[in-house]
Amino acid sequence: MSSKRVIRSSGLSFRRQSRDSHPGRWVLLVALLVLIPGLLCGASAILLWRSQELMAPTLAAGRQETHGGLYGPASDVGTYAYKLERYRLTRPDILVIGSRRLSALPGEAFATTVYNAAGAAGSLDQLTSFVRAAVALHPPKSILIGLDFWWFHPDAPPAGPSVADAPNFAAHLHSPALWLLTGQVSPGHWFGGLLPASDESFSIGALAMLNGQGWDAYGRYDGPAADNDEPAGLRDVRVAPSPAALAQFTDLLAELNDKSVEVILMVPPMAASLRASLARDSENRLVPLWRDALRATGQRVFDFDDAVVLGSSDCEFVDDLTGGEVTDIRALEAIAGAGGTILSQSIDRDLVTSLIASNIGHKRLVELLPADAAPGSLYRDSDCDKAR
Repeated sequence: MSSKRVIRSSGLSFRRQSRDSHPGRWVLLVALLVLIPGLLCGASAILLWRSQELMAPTLAAGRQETHGGLYGPASDVGTYAYKLERYRLTRPDILVIGSRRLSALPGEAFATTVYNAAGAAGSLDQLTSFVRAAVALHPPKSILIGLDFWWFHPDAPPAGPSVADAPNFAAHLHSPALWLLTGQVSPGHWFGGLLPASDESFSIGALAMLNGQGWDAYGRYDGPAADNDEPAGLRDVRVAPSPAALAQFTDLLAELNDKSVEVILMVPPMAASLRASLARDSENRLVPLWRDALRATGQRVFDFDDAVVLGSSDCEFVDDLTGGEVTDIRALEAIAGAGGTILSQSIDRDLVTSLIASNIGHKRLVELLPADAAPGSLYRDSDCDKAR
């Protein structure tokens, strides 16, 4: 009897211990569920604050004017406002405007004041708006306009928003996690951003602080390609250009001519593989008709679509759509050699020629490469590196 009681007592004791342990487990689980998101939110807040990721673009432009450094937010929604404010502060003789395909063009190649507003125009509407706003602030002597044929597609998407104000802090607490998940920032740089800075840096934005990439004071994008997304309408070329878009662009040119602002039009180069792909479409109407329309404007047009005419190669490209720094200064050399324009006289031709000679086959200029640049930064890929 006593033996049985002991067994029952032991079983009862065991069941009580099991029931008593459940609350502790739940408390621990709840604590972990609260602690982990709390730590992530805390880390995100530190990264947002330290990188000044959410600084208003116009304020960032002013800070860069005073302190230098790079402006490289992980989001590009404020590029238009930032570039327009940088233009206002610079008040240049030469304005370069276009999509991100011109983002590698270096201001150091000019002998006069210049600002590269590449990236501010992702569509014809944004181009028109930016040029009108810039000329109202300060009429430049010359404008180099880089044009993309897909802007003139009948179904071209509308322009994105132009954000000038600082975004809400709380609404962006999840952003640092997205930088990590999407590969914008490597794990090493992400966690390194939580540590105290080893040196004083005036760079603004997550990509500038963590990756060392962003827009410099001249408007050049210092670092890897700013945007690798293929634009809508790039391969849909079996249509004629939009008459409304062509009329809109012609009206803009007439306004600039009335203000005695020199306008130079440029078709940026694209890699040979992409050009060949488009050329194989025998029903391609958009590109040839668009080229005809540009020539009909009466403006000076430099068609560098085929990089071979510049002496460039695919190795000097950032991606299939975007020429690198070396390709872009080759374009400047060709414009300078043509002469007869304010723009051509503003280019430091001796410097440009020297830079080309020392950087053949590079996508970046050795002279502008940061001292701590990663190995291989000069080359598009390992094959280009081996070819050297």
